[in-house]
Amino acid sequence: MDFAVMSDFDRFQEEVLSAYHEKKEKRLLSIELERPSPTQLMNYCLTLLYSGKLTDDLSTLNRIFNPHNRYPDLETGISAFGASGFKSLRNFMTGKTTRPREALVKLLAVLIDFQPRPYDKWVMERSNPDRRSTNTGETLDEPVDELPPIRDLGQGQMGNTGQGGNGPKEGIWSKLKKPALYGIIAFAGMAGAHQISDSFDRECMYWETDRYIPIACSEKIEGVEIIPLDKEMIKNFRKITRPDTLTLKSVGRVWYGKPTADSAEFYTVKGTYPLNRRKELKPATDYIIKKYVLDKYK
Repeated sequence: MDFAVMSDFDRFQEEVLSAYHEKKEKRLLSIELERPSPTQLMNYCLTLLYSGKLTDDLSTLNRIFNPHNRYPDLETGISAFGASGFKSLRNFMTGKTTRPREALVKLLAVLIDFQPRPYDKWVMERSNPDRRSTNTGETLDEPVDELPPIRDLGQGQMGNTGQGGNGPKEGIWSKLKKPALYGIIAFAGMAGAHQISDSFDRECMYWETDRYIPIACSEKIEGVEIIPLDKEMIKNFRKITRPDTLTLKSVGRVWYGKPTADSAEFYTVKGTYPLNRRKELKPATDYIIKKYVLDKYK
């Protein structure tokens, strides 16, 4: 029975991975997903979050990136997970990992817009052919309900499935033997704990392109300065990659540093210049905005 329970998620994993490769072959994915790097995957996840396209996936993402509400918001949780945390997802997508953690499979489903999702909806449509999505084209097998991680059980997830044992999912859960149920819950709990420990050991950070990325202090990246983690900088400090959008209304609201005598780079909050931390950023003045933005881009 244990193998039957686990094989259902294996089928879900196969379908998600197959959908990824099919969309990639048909060039239906963004460039970040076609040739993924850990940093690209993290930034793409944040981009989708900013765009408002992940409204229906917030519960799934919070379980992955902020399971104990350690961070004030999901953006901070994703940033704290860091590019190095997305390395395992990249390895799964490229075939280097064949037995990924369940959270990574669910995350890939979100990023490629796999349907139906989340996993419990996929299970429900397998168990109720009349409710299956019209665009899946799947042949559905015998259903087995998802066994959520231990941390989810305290959030009312089981209560939502059956409303005291009388709800629509009662038939699904009643098929599970208690030993199998407890065994899989314990397994999921250990997997969740491993995932959390992976993301919580990043007490340093480094600068990459337009932001600071959390990283384990023991990690080394050639040519990169590893500095102590600053949560406020992780959350708020960004290089402004579209300086042409600045106006005189930006005076006093953005900061700048000068990589050369004839150029300026702009940042969202004050701090040290990321490429030379011995220099402090300065508040942008009328003169700076006019010289390096208005006269250059307007």
